[in-house]
Amino acid sequence: MSKKRYTHAMVPMQGDIIPSPPESCEGQLYTVRAGDTLFLIARRFGVTLQQIRAANPQIVNPNIIFIGQVICIPTVTPEPSEQLRVLSLRFLTETGQQLPMVDNAVQLIDRVIVRATFTRPVSRAFFFLEPTGTETCEAASLIGIDCPSAVTGVAEILWQVPRGTLGRVFVVACIDSVCAKSDEILVIRNE
Repeated sequence: MSKKRYTHAMVPMQGDIIPSPPESCEGQLYTVRAGDTLFLIARRFGVTLQQIRAANPQIVNPNIIFIGQVICIPTVTPEPSEQLRVLSLRFLTETGQQLPMVDNAVQLIDRVIVRATFTRPVSRAFFFLEPTGTETCEAASLIGIDCPSAVTGVAEILWQVPRGTLGRVFVVACIDSVCAKSDEILVIRNE
């Protein structure tokens, strides 16, 4: 007898018993749709497959779920090591060379790639320029937004730098309701 392996949610057939939802759910209930797999559901909600399995003891075989089945998506607080942090903020030429620093300021040219890397993939990254001589973010202006792919921890923009730019650049990135801000980096374009 061959072993069946289902990769997507099945349409219940006569005689199939759709498992009931778990008795309690520390999170939210989700109704399985056509094309779903536990892996895809876990990825969609930012949890691991193991966390979904632990919250749903009624699922005996993780390869068999049914369209219309109600499962628990657990609310998970990331471990401190998983918290979103900005690892780096770099300024590059369009060919990928890092721009030079003079007197602790990045020397900008007319078109610059601003690239940020993060500890986890982010859903949005907002790049700001705050003019020098200000101490609050109120004077900061948005210079670009990136919606990076969900599988990398990198976001970048191509910035058309105005002549006479002098200020501090920083990035704010978010995933779900968790956001992180980078350190500010002094930049200048004289020409």
